[in-house]
Amino acid sequence: MGDMSSWRLRIFCLFFLFCVVADAGRTEAEALRQVDEPKLLGLAQNWADAVGQNNPEALNSILDEKYEHIHGTGLQESRNQFLEALRSGTRKYAPIQLEDVRVRSFNTFALVSGKFALKAEVRGKVVEGVNRFCMTLIERTSGWKILQFQGTAMPAKP
Repeated sequence: MGDMSSWRLRIFCLFFLFCVVADAGRTEAEALRQVDEPKLLGLAQNWADAVGQNNPEALNSILDEKYEHIHGTGLQESRNQFLEALRSGTRKYAPIQLEDVRVRSFNTFALVSGKFALKAEVRGKVVEGVNRFCMTLIERTSGWKILQFQGTAMPAKP
């Protein structure tokens, strides 16, 4: 009986070693599965369209339940707070066109970054400028969702 257990242990160790060596031969890029970048870019543009059309219902379907929005001013809002500001009219955006957009994907999440010209009305005051942004997308069982957005106001050119 002891010989049989020893034999099984050896087979298991060889199999384990084979798996480790095979995995070590893969590059990092090979280890990450391919993600449909046009789909992710489309999701980011859907976000921009919905925000620029002040359409909280369209946003509702693409934002993750744990969505967090960090404005260029530093204001941090939950999903519900961000959507409520649009619903109530406290915040109104002009159409948003994303530029210089880049996608970096990592299995079940991706980062989409770029810039856009911002024009918004917040409690009757107009806010304008150019923002750099980064949004985090996450793959859920229901599909890709936007988990986080952060904008950073760029200084005006002198």
